[in-house]
Amino acid sequence: MPASTPKLDDLLLDVQLSSSQLAQISTELNEIVTGIAALTQVDRVELAKIARDLQVEAIVSDWIDDWSLDRAARQTQFTVQQIRAVVTIVNQLTQQHQSTIRQHLNYLHQTIEDRQLPIQSPALADYINNFMTIDRVRSSRSTQSLELLETIALNVLLGLLFYSSPNGHQRLWTALLQRSHHSIVRPSGN
Repeated sequence: MPASTPKLDDLLLDVQLSSSQLAQISTELNEIVTGIAALTQVDRVELAKIARDLQVEAIVSDWIDDWSLDRAARQTQFTVQQIRAVVTIVNQLTQQHQSTIRQHLNYLHQTIEDRQLPIQSPALADYINNFMTIDRVRSSRSTQSLELLETIALNVLLGLLFYSSPNGHQRLWTALLQRSHHSIVRPSGN
């Protein structure tokens, strides 16, 4: 089945995002791209090619240039236009690698069924280790526990399948906006 081409015009925004919402979305989007890279070994060259194909290269060229840099030397927060462009790139990548995503989800299902830890599956162990390695270089957050990073990696893997559908860019866009909105309106713990 041929991949559909996501369009920026499909990703509408009817409210202005706060700085903290942009930061949260940027973090989440970087985790998703980290998951794709951990699973597929996508590099700057492939990201640039997809950005050109989607006609968003001018919007994300700085982000692509920063892709291999460590966290101290790169841009940490996206603009709304960059978020929209990266969402379309994520959709295109997940469509291209949908069979790999499904295969790894099958491995995850099998480990759960066999009552094993995901790390006991060689393919999942490779994915998780790749995710952690890329995260150490790319993430601006403070050091996380291995268990938390494993959970993030597996949650990202689960999400990748939803983003690989023909309208996955709209699903991802909506999910990012909803989660950023919910994080802002949550009451603070006293």
